[in-house]
Amino acid sequence: MKKAILQFSNVNIRYANGFFAVRGVSFAIEKGECLAIVGESGSGKTTIARAALGILPKNAQVSGSIQLKETEIVGASEKTLRFLRGIVAGFVGQEPFSAFNPLTKVFDHMTEAWRVHDLKPNETQIFTSLEKLGIENAATISRKFPFQWSGGMLQRAVIAASSAHKPEIIIADEPTSALDANRADSILKALRETDAALLLISHDINLVRKFADRIAVCLNGEIIETNETNEIFENPQHEYTKKLLADTAKNKSDVRKEKSEIVLEAKNISKIYGATVAVKQANLKIESGEIVGIWGASGSGKSTLLRILATIETPSSGEVFLENELATNGETAEILCKKARKGFVMPIFQNPLSSLNANWAIWRIITEPLNAAHRTEKFSKPEKREIARKILTEIGLSEVDLDTKPTWLSIGQCQRIAIARALTANPKIIVADEPTSALDAPVALTIMNLLEKIAVERDTAIIIVSHNEKLLKSFCHRVLQMREGILER
Repeated sequence: MKKAILQFSNVNIRYANGFFAVRGVSFAIEKGECLAIVGESGSGKTTIARAALGILPKNAQVSGSIQLKETEIVGASEKTLRFLRGIVAGFVGQEPFSAFNPLTKVFDHMTEAWRVHDLKPNETQIFTSLEKLGIENAATISRKFPFQWSGGMLQRAVIAASSAHKPEIIIADEPTSALDANRADSILKALRETDAALLLISHDINLVRKFADRIAVCLNGEIIETNETNEIFENPQHEYTKKLLADTAKNKSDVRKEKSEIVLEAKNISKIYGATVAVKQANLKIESGEIVGIWGASGSGKSTLLRILATIETPSSGEVFLENELATNGETAEILCKKARKGFVMPIFQNPLSSLNANWAIWRIITEPLNAAHRTEKFSKPEKREIARKILTEIGLSEVDLDTKPTWLSIGQCQRIAIARALTANPKIIVADEPTSALDAPVALTIMNLLEKIAVERDTAIIIVSHNEKLLKSFCHRVLQMREGILER
């Protein structure tokens, strides 16, 4: 029998607020094996992944045993843990944007994998590993800043850095959530082609089925079922597992008002950052109550276009109109329309953690748009808390304490908080950048159904950017493709 590289034995983890995130978890991973942990957002998957390398909050209480090769992780010194990270175990975090300092170039971040172990950075290896993961002209583009990269590109840089020293195990927490389907497939294939064991945290059931040897199903902090991948899919034992594997496909709703007004129009939009052309050409009209999807590969320019449509950024050329009123154009490079400042357009960002103030209670985060959307109307603190409570119930988070901070929630829960904040302003247009990329299938379905309900009942136009073409075609009235900076019909 092979010796396990990573072994959890009756592990319990409780956070400072008394919440038990993990209860009695036990599993083992052998060399070259891929074990995938699946489950709903908030089920404890990420906590398990972080516990394996001792990167939980300092006030988290951990009991039981976590063995990484011959080293006991529970109670290990920071010096011991620092040596293990990167050398014995690589880590790919859930959110690539939060892994990079926006003021430091990507190449410098990559070299940290060597400098942290007092080693000389290997430039050739850095460029080769990036190009192997699909980053063209790595020697040049790696000298750019993180904000000049897409989320998918940054995630690939994280993966390259985590595997720099050929660790014996890679712990990957949603490593493909920011990638299109083809890129996600190639990333998992590259990880599996190494000799490293792989602990994969993912909500993408189809991806897990293709690449995992075994699957552990997590519910409310417990592993409720573990088995070979084929057995899990062909003969699931637990009722929750059966529900998780259920087909979530649906047909898009065609319920629309007979007469709809154009609420947004973009004419001849382009966006250039220095020598990089992010958007070459885009023309688009959106009607009230319409759900429009834009899909494309990572780095195709779709997120940049969405920020321009949301009037977060100004175009290099072209014009954006909100209800026939000029909102921004390339000539002035300014936001010209008051509607853009009063909640007419509300964004849902790709990175929920960085879009939420970590020091605020969630009731304050959710009701923040009220200050801009209803400037003539004042709300008391009790009124704001009641508004937050109603919206939390609407999005399926009624059990969450209003005074909870974002750092106490899973990334999936944070994404729903970000969506709740957008809904608070009762906007005419919602622009959503990968709103379900961090969510498991059942929660993603709930969110998409909610957005669809908003479009129908409130006559709100919704623009959704995603790398998941299949998901968009299930919900959107129209789906357009972004290819190399050009919005195609």
